[in-house]
Amino acid sequence: KHFVLGGHKAAAIALVLQKAKIVLVSAYDDDYVRSVHLTPAASADEAMRNALSEYGSDAKVILMPIGGSTLPSLA
Repeated sequence: KHFVLGGHKAAAIALVLQKAKIVLVSAYDDDYVRSVHLTPAASADEAMRNALSEYGSDAKVILMPIGGSTLPSLA
């Protein structure tokens, strides 16, 4: 598998990263995930636990099961 992130999506992700943390649950190596400025997690449960631990129970969290096909819009 060789995935190449398109420039338009990379730019959109960079904008989101200015306001939010993006946690990726995937089969990719953790070092690779960090190299593209995302935070790796082994599961959605782990990602949620970490978010609540870091930001508290009032944290605003978006779960995106097919994140590669969607892009959140932050207000």
